[in-house]
Amino acid sequence: MSDWSAGYVSDIEYLPGFYREQGPAHLTLSCLINGIAPPSTANGFDYCELGCGHGTTVALFAAANPQGRFHAVDFHPAHIARARDAAEAAGLTNIAFHEASFAEMADGVGPDLPEFDFVTLHGVYSWVSPMNRGAIARFLAKKLKPGGLVYVSYNAMPGWAPMMPLQRLLYEYSGLVHQRSDVQVKAGLDFAEQLYKAGAKILGDEAMFGKLRGETKAKNNAEQSVYLAHEYLNGSWQPLYHVDVARELGEAKLTYAGSATLFENYPDLSLTPDQRAALDSIGVPSLRETFKDYCVGRPFRRDVFVRGARRISVAKRDAMLKDMAMAMIIPRADARTTIQVPLGEATLEAKHYEPIFDALAEGPRRIGDLLELPEVRRAGGNLSAVEIAGMLTGSSQAIPVLNPPETVTPLPGVLAHNRAAANELATSEGRKSTALAASVGGAGLHVSTMEALLYDGLSEGVPETLDALVAHAMRRLDAPENADDASRKAIADSMGWCMANSLPVWRKLGMIG
Repeated sequence: MSDWSAGYVSDIEYLPGFYREQGPAHLTLSCLINGIAPPSTANGFDYCELGCGHGTTVALFAAANPQGRFHAVDFHPAHIARARDAAEAAGLTNIAFHEASFAEMADGVGPDLPEFDFVTLHGVYSWVSPMNRGAIARFLAKKLKPGGLVYVSYNAMPGWAPMMPLQRLLYEYSGLVHQRSDVQVKAGLDFAEQLYKAGAKILGDEAMFGKLRGETKAKNNAEQSVYLAHEYLNGSWQPLYHVDVARELGEAKLTYAGSATLFENYPDLSLTPDQRAALDSIGVPSLRETFKDYCVGRPFRRDVFVRGARRISVAKRDAMLKDMAMAMIIPRADARTTIQVPLGEATLEAKHYEPIFDALAEGPRRIGDLLELPEVRRAGGNLSAVEIAGMLTGSSQAIPVLNPPETVTPLPGVLAHNRAAANELATSEGRKSTALAASVGGAGLHVSTMEALLYDGLSEGVPETLDALVAHAMRRLDAPENADDASRKAIADSMGWCMANSLPVWRKLGMIG
């Protein structure tokens, strides 16, 4: 492994990915749910992603938020080269990518940057050395505005404790295999499974090995090996307790504001009554949050910190939430009142949410207007803005919209970004998903290969008919013209579903022209 990597896997590039929780509107909502004033975005905002990888997430947000000024930093030159090429292909003019280390950024050796309203780090903090974490804190102390927000995700203790023996084995075994990191991790996993079958049960169980080896909806086998190498083979890999992260970021005057995993901000959805009673006696917030992890066992945290957290009144919070809109991101037929929460299943009041789903199926609506729907008012009860926003966003049925437009008009940057992203997936080999930007909400949606083929065909001028779009998909997939009826029918069925379900959602969100 090369010296410049500082122990981080650098011989293979990280996988591209989109993480909705890093969006400005989503992070604003996480602050409001917890009664913390978010950064103001009324006159535009400055946003930075540290450790941006290929820049997939930050580029999408730049396309969907033309009022924002975006910067993205990564120490890997291949990542930055790819990110710049992709941004140029999408015609993005409000984003800059910088190749620099955290130390260079903290010490002022890197690029000249403004102060930021939002700084995000996904999959970085528990994978780098204490020295680099210190550099991150110094950078935040210098470049995060008062009132600015930081999103940081990391492998968390004690939830990650069961995986630590396996990680150490994979890391040490990799030194015996003088090949690329993805080959090393696969060989290490073979050896770990051999030991497990020989009785070393400390390494996990069959389900865990199946999960590590198996393909997922988002990854093929090659991508899975790359993911595992970046997850487990970094020299400074160390799951962290929340209290330690809070203390380190406290050096930059940061205060924990809440979780970007929204359901975790609702105690009755994540803790039993006995657990809540026990934790109520803990007066130190960082310790209470840490001890909460002993109860819920979450192995991964998405924390939101604010530099100078300002508490706001319930009345002001509710007023701000009522002025926010929600936009449905699923077909109306898929809307559900039974949702998965940390404690298991929860059921939303159908008398409240069925009318809300009906309204949102027509287009984005302000939360205040949803509360005033005649059916909702007649139903009575104590439905609140903070419940609507959190339940719909947390269950991935809707996204928050900070400045809802009167009419939905696709943004030029969104269309350009989406054309490029759909074409890349439609013409690639092996990848299974990408993300498209939305003009409404400043966010984006994951899409499958078939959805990308639909978008690619329409943006190429293919007529909006099933036969024409199936023919386009088959050309992109290099399917033979004499493909058997079963293969053609499978493509047609999938394309037909996308046309009936995905396309109407895209149009309501301003994702396609």
